[in-house]
Amino acid sequence: MTTNEDSKDQIGLLKSIWRQNGEGTWIVCGAKGLDLKPRQGFSDRYFKIEDELSLLTDKPDSVENLFTTFGTTEFLVRQSIVPVIAWSDGDDEIKCIGTGFFISATGLLLTAAHVVRDPIDEGYAYENKIDSKTSKLSENLHFGIILPANPAMRNAPFGNISQKIREAECFICPFEWTQHWGRDIESPLFDRKPTFKLNLDIAICKVRSFAEIGPYQPLNVGLHSLKVGDRAVAIGYAEMKNIRIGSFEQPELVVSVGSVSTIYPDNMTEKQNSTPGPNFEFNAKIPGKMSGSPILVGSGIIAKGVVSRSWQDEEHASGCLIAAMMGLPIVGEKTLLDLQRAGNDGIARVSGADL
Repeated sequence: MTTNEDSKDQIGLLKSIWRQNGEGTWIVCGAKGLDLKPRQGFSDRYFKIEDELSLLTDKPDSVENLFTTFGTTEFLVRQSIVPVIAWSDGDDEIKCIGTGFFISATGLLLTAAHVVRDPIDEGYAYENKIDSKTSKLSENLHFGIILPANPAMRNAPFGNISQKIREAECFICPFEWTQHWGRDIESPLFDRKPTFKLNLDIAICKVRSFAEIGPYQPLNVGLHSLKVGDRAVAIGYAEMKNIRIGSFEQPELVVSVGSVSTIYPDNMTEKQNSTPGPNFEFNAKIPGKMSGSPILVGSGIIAKGVVSRSWQDEEHASGCLIAAMMGLPIVGEKTLLDLQRAGNDGIARVSGADL
């Protein structure tokens, strides 16, 4: 990623490659910045990515890392920023419901809470309460993400790659669990069910790990500030179409660039705008299905927000602040900050001025 002052307008993404050491602790074994350039015919504020061949590390420590750390720019970005999908047993198609992004090598992923509530809100799944904090959706409903496979695997001279993996166009990786924060609001009408109100529009999900895929490639998150006027870059899958079972068409990423216009750090108590929880607004074009996309603010090294909502045909959108959920308990009662400090999940700790 270009860092000199003359190239300060360049859009970049910092990628890190992880492995476990002998003690089981996750360590970074490589890192590289990717320049995200507009494809010919697109503006520099809203564009698809110009593909260039890149190599994230010249010392891959495994076959899995070898095939996920080289390829075109978009292929490498898509190892970290992924379509979020849902499907029910017997469906003819997979529903593409939003965008998500990895924040740990073990498969922790962030998206918008309203993305994982889509099956309930749209009426194709039902929610069963287990206790005051836990619900279970319909048994036949599944969530997951799509990872692209590297075409170079097909003719690779390695005997330990199965034919199924060699021929794959993509990998569908299901969620093990999802978590978001909100509460039921009772209706004054006795015949109406309670409605669910989000406290903040962020969900954390655990994607199942697979030995054949290897470590996931996270983006960096952290407790870093932002200010009005900072550049805000959202990267996601605009207007994705559902996928027919038995066929697959690679979705394409879109990069949308704007700047932070307003910040609402106390929105949970003061209710300053309609986006749930602490959030900020930015002036970028955000079409449907980009909900849940990471928002890289400032230098682009840190994802500070998650796309929450946008206004149709306007360069006006909002993003929930990731910092607001990093101290909240998740599965196992540990917080994201606890996991980051422990080093057992491959969550980067990034520090420095002006991040």
